[in-house]
Amino acid sequence: MPEKNNISIKEFKSSDLSVVKRLIHNTIDTCYSEIYPKEAVQFFKDWHSDDRILNDAKQGHTLVLEKDGRIIGTGTIVGDEIKRVFVRPRFQKQGFGRVIMSKLEEKAISLGIRGIKLDASLPSKNFYDLLGYATLEETFLEVENNKKLHYYKMQKILI
Repeated sequence: MPEKNNISIKEFKSSDLSVVKRLIHNTIDTCYSEIYPKEAVQFFKDWHSDDRILNDAKQGHTLVLEKDGRIIGTGTIVGDEIKRVFVRPRFQKQGFGRVIMSKLEEKAISLGIRGIKLDASLPSKNFYDLLGYATLEETFLEVENNKKLHYYKMQKILI
């Protein structure tokens, strides 16, 4: 688990938008480029637009994780779906993603949600497996140039 004394989690504010979007797009470039075709990488980046980030934050709850006052991670829950969980690549595999997921799951429970779902990219599937998410379906979207963006539909029953 990461050190607690220099990290904090807070609610996303619209003033966080540019930093959060840059974090998401940089993480996609770093973590997806070797796994997905360039058309799928571009689809992911287009999907995580200003409008979608802001709309999901208004409809649900978006968190940002800060380390030493700098945003290094984010995650959103809208209804019974977790979306847009990203941690800066240099901070991955240090427990920060687990912290974000734990807070999102706590939020779901506080809202009376007992089953949570998410879509997992190829590079993130193992992370969600380790957190107890079950794969419901392996599927894909067709993107530009007849390329495929493979991903997993996953679910977890919360206590």
